[in-house]
Amino acid sequence: MAPETPRNDHTLLLLVVALFLFHSPFSTWWTSLNLPWYLIFVAWGILILLIALNRRRSDRNRGH
Repeated sequence: MAPETPRNDHTLLLLVVALFLFHSPFSTWWTSLNLPWYLIFVAWGILILLIALNRRRSDRNRGH
């Protein structure tokens, strides 16, 4: 039986979300809403946290 390859569905989803939030016309719209200055840092922090959790889950599934 062939070994099961790890699925990268969550990684791809995080990439799509990041591109949508930070590099699309949507980013121009939400920056024009006069939201607090720190909101962009909160959004980046959440993205970094999600990437770290995804990496941790992936390492655990591989047995590292």
